[in-house]
Amino acid sequence: MGIVRTEAGPKACFVARAIDSAIDAWRAPTAGAAVLSVYAGVLHLYVTPEHFREWWGYGVFFLGVTIAQVLFAFLVLRWPRTMTAVAGITGNLIVVGVYVLSRTNGVPVGPGHSRHGPEGVGVLDLTATAVEVILIAVLVSLMPPRIGRATVNVLLVAGLGLWALRLSGVLA
Repeated sequence: MGIVRTEAGPKACFVARAIDSAIDAWRAPTAGAAVLSVYAGVLHLYVTPEHFREWWGYGVFFLGVTIAQVLFAFLVLRWPRTMTAVAGITGNLIVVGVYVLSRTNGVPVGPGHSRHGPEGVGVLDLTATAVEVILIAVLVSLMPPRIGRATVNVLLVAGLGLWALRLSGVLA
């Protein structure tokens, strides 16, 4: 791509091609992560006015999620590092967790939260959640293999722990 090549021989050209391939292999998933993050942010922005009408706190939450997801797209393009991926995974897991909680137990805060049951499931919210889960998978793929495997293991153990708590009745 943009590597300057000298007349150092076939080995140098081979190394340059290998570096170009590695850079290209990194760019596609990074760009995909950015697109997914912006898409999720746009979906959240679309429903922000509706949430502001319900309660200002819900609107602020959705606006904050929108801003964070769009900013993350720029961050992952500018600094495609492991810590950037970890930040994106963490933020999107929080959003997915709040979604699951609101659809299983109801919204934990806000006016009348104790009187309302679980929220209904809609196409837009399922789409946003699916995009966020795919984004998490893409971000794990951007990590070095050892760290990516460890991250997947942590996510699996956390998921199993949550299911165990749910099935034992600790999480209703």
